[in-house]
Amino acid sequence: MNIERRMFLKGSALVAAAGVLKPGAAMMPSEQAAYDKYNAMVIPRPEGLLDGEPVLQAPAPTSMGVAFAVTALANGFVEVSEKADLSDARRFMADGLPLAGIDDRVILVRLTDLKPGTRYWYRAGAAKLEHPVGYWTKPSEIVWSAVHSFVTPGENAPSHFAMMSDTHAAFAQMARITKKYRALGVPLVVWNGDIPASLTNVREDFVKHYLVPPENAGYAADTPIVLNRGNHDYRGTAANRLGEVMMPRLPTERVLRDIALDRNFAFRMGDVALIGLDTGEDKPDHHPANGGFSHFTQYRQAQAVWLKDQFARPEIARAPYVVAFVHIPIFDPDPNANPGTILEDYAHWQKECAELWGPTLAKNGVQLVMAGHMHRYRFDPATPDRPWAQVVGGGRGSMTFQTLIEGKVEGGELVVRVHNTDADEIVAVHRFNPRCA
Repeated sequence: MNIERRMFLKGSALVAAAGVLKPGAAMMPSEQAAYDKYNAMVIPRPEGLLDGEPVLQAPAPTSMGVAFAVTALANGFVEVSEKADLSDARRFMADGLPLAGIDDRVILVRLTDLKPGTRYWYRAGAAKLEHPVGYWTKPSEIVWSAVHSFVTPGENAPSHFAMMSDTHAAFAQMARITKKYRALGVPLVVWNGDIPASLTNVREDFVKHYLVPPENAGYAADTPIVLNRGNHDYRGTAANRLGEVMMPRLPTERVLRDIALDRNFAFRMGDVALIGLDTGEDKPDHHPANGGFSHFTQYRQAQAVWLKDQFARPEIARAPYVVAFVHIPIFDPDPNANPGTILEDYAHWQKECAELWGPTLAKNGVQLVMAGHMHRYRFDPATPDRPWAQVVGGGRGSMTFQTLIEGKVEGGELVVRVHNTDADEIVAVHRFNPRCA
């Protein structure tokens, strides 16, 4: 029996068990009419209900987020299995208690109780919702996506990752990046900030940038995305609605003290520990552009406390390689570069973050910091005073090229390749030895 037939019968049984059926006892005429109207209504299979492929996001060793766009009010589902035929699939519903997270545009589903470093197959689906009687809700047949797969992070996962940044709604350039990392078989990508071009004023802007980016169909259907915000991601009246499209990390991944740090991440991809830090805006809090509502200094201080705790976790402490991700660089070789603490212009590097986080990175033997923001590739070698190196990704400009920076453990080294995705060539290779944990 094929997947579609088996799951249709399974779903029909569930509907029969849970649906509104005519009871055996006598009913009032008005109530009987309502039951009859509900049961008689047939909702046609909603063609075009799924708008694009699912987007894997917020990966963790034991969980995975799945988001996808729909074109009508719907409930959403994801079926996941360790078997490619989904024969023993578990079904998860859209997030939400006590009510599932139904929506007319975005469905968010969290897969939990997964195994670290394990390949899973999944498909996403949605059922259109109608109201034949008052508030009584009736779902259509579920419309399913194609079957895709992913690997959860963990110490036994592939020691392989990549970073893209500063895509700024330049979808054709972004398509070259996404095509490259899929061709390389990268199992996880850090999207290191500045996804919008300028302001994000309605939720639909986020839907376009993340869930249905033009020319990038299926870009994250098999490759989980880890979102690390940049300064542009904080701009616009919809900035606080990002979580309605790109899930934050699960509250269970952090202690109560750090509950506001819902996008910082620290987990293993094989031999590499990946740590995400959010540098925030590129202007100080007292800059008039912020309107008096930003609190990035306090936010960075909270991350400094969080960062120290991550190196006390056994799986991070014993990692042979540690790579930290920041959007704005935390070092600049130019002594006159804007440090982000003055009112003039914008930050070329983030001095406040460097002072708060740099000592912890150095103390714990972090080999590499990966950054974006400057739209130009640059490599800053480690020095005795700053024992971590920094690689800066670039792109979206007539005088620069868009980078995909790939990291992979090969032959006892972490090999970092800088891909020029415009010319489809490797422009630099950097190698790192294991740290003394």
